[in-house]
Amino acid sequence: MKRQLMKIQVLRFVAEQGVVRVSDVMDYFRKWDSEHAVRVMMNELGITHQQYGGFQYGIWFIEDKKNFEMLKPFYNDIPNFKVRGKSLLVKVAHSLGINHIRAVLENSEKIRVVKWWSEEYLRALPPFRRDGISMHKIPDAIFWHLRKDGSKQKFFLEYERSLKAPKRYLEIFQFYDRRHDVKNNNVIYICENDPIKVKLQKIETELTKGGKIKGTGLNFSFVTMEEFNKAYAVNEEKGEIR
Repeated sequence: MKRQLMKIQVLRFVAEQGVVRVSDVMDYFRKWDSEHAVRVMMNELGITHQQYGGFQYGIWFIEDKKNFEMLKPFYNDIPNFKVRGKSLLVKVAHSLGINHIRAVLENSEKIRVVKWWSEEYLRALPPFRRDGISMHKIPDAIFWHLRKDGSKQKFFLEYERSLKAPKRYLEIFQFYDRRHDVKNNNVIYICENDPIKVKLQKIETELTKGGKIKGTGLNFSFVTMEEFNKAYAVNEEKGEIR
């Protein structure tokens, strides 16, 4: 029974994240010493496996709607995920980056994530449950942190692996600027490198000067992936937060 429940949890993680590697599952759950055991479990679940980019054991994603149906007896509130299959492969590197970010945050002792809505989860929600999130502007994730006083703090996550066109940032920054639940720098941009971080900070400043958004230092936090890892990632050797 315990193994069956673990399989369902793994299946939910794959459904929510879209594309995963065996190592992503191990990093997130932190329950296995052997990648072989995870690979066997994913095969038993019928999750599609495909060789990709030289990754050991390739990548895994759901192509059979029956996999999603398996989740419903265990999670009453789970949305109706849509099969997107190989269409997810156009952004594998981005998806794997999000998998890493989620695993780090949910295993960190510096923040207590009590709810995580991935892009795939948001896409599956009916419009009335998305709270103003349209299909044209879906964050990479929304998550909630449990404060010490018992209240929940909402965060929007964007992983910027490469730069978009400047016009696109105008649309995105204004989208967040108009939201009632965006405040106190709770839109977090995790940037793949420092040049991307610097460019986004410059765009925020320029939009503020042009009167396009309310101001700098109000809505957005910009950090590099390296800075994020140093702040939250677990030190594997010592079992401590780095």
